[in-house]
Amino acid sequence: HAFKSPEPFDDLYIHPLESFGYYCIMYSPLWAIPMHPAAFAAYMAYIGLAGVIDHAGVRVAIPGVYAAVDHDMHHRKFLVNYGFPHPFMDILCGTFDGEFLGRTIRPDAAHVRLTKAGRVGGLDGGQFIGAVLAALAVYGSLTRVLADAGLA
Repeated sequence: HAFKSPEPFDDLYIHPLESFGYYCIMYSPLWAIPMHPAAFAAYMAYIGLAGVIDHAGVRVAIPGVYAAVDHDMHHRKFLVNYGFPHPFMDILCGTFDGEFLGRTIRPDAAHVRLTKAGRVGGLDGGQFIGAVLAALAVYGSLTRVLADAGLA
């Protein structure tokens, strides 16, 4: 995160330990949720494209879903906007800094730090894990809907 104004393929220049965690999270839907290989390929293509766009310095947005400027803010301040590529987990955890559906949202008082009490962005460990599992369930539901519709 030394790059304050990232370029398209800068997301490849990460520490090996960060890379390990990043790829464990990115590939987790494949192991956690039954899905068709085409659905997983579409998910990976979407994540890959978002990664390039997030580091390209362009203003791309899908209102209420995705905005490349959110990741720019992450590189400027580092302690905000961890979520990729969507802001939902950051909004839930109080770590979002930016605009969402016309509202300006700033980080909560906990401001994205792990405290001695083991809290992440205002959530304790159990709440945080629950939120992550809920997000995985949403991905699983979407995959099943696509499969049932013959799109995956």
